[in-house]
Amino acid sequence: MPTVPHPTQGVTTCTRCGARIRWATCTSGYNKGRRVPLNALPSPAGGLAAHTTGLGGLVVRELDADRPNPELLEWKAVAHWDSCTGSEQQAPPAPPRSRPARRRPTVQAPLWGRS
Repeated sequence: MPTVPHPTQGVTTCTRCGARIRWATCTSGYNKGRRVPLNALPSPAGGLAAHTTGLGGLVVRELDADRPNPELLEWKAVAHWDSCTGSEQQAPPAPPRSRPARRRPTVQAPLWGRS
C-alpha cells in the first residue's frame, strides 16, 4: 500500500508556472545523482517511485521492468518538467550582477625603477 507524502513539508513553487513542486534526488536511470523536480501530489500515472529518507530528504527512482510497482512506503510521482506549462519566454529575468565587470587599464603601469 503506497503512502502519501506530507501535504506541505518540502513543497516549493515552480519559477516558470507557479505549480507546487518537491525536489528529490534520483537514485537510478539517466538522472542518477541529480536533483529532479516532482509534482507535489502523487499521481497514479507516474513513472517514478518516491519516498522520504530518515533524515527528511526525498529520494526518487525510475520504475523499470525489474521493479515496476512502488514498494512499501513509496508513492508514484510525475517529474514536473513533463507537466510544466511555463515556457522559455516566461522565465524570470536573470538577477542583476552584484558588481560591474572589471575593466582593463588603458595604459600599462610603468615597471619599477623605470620611467
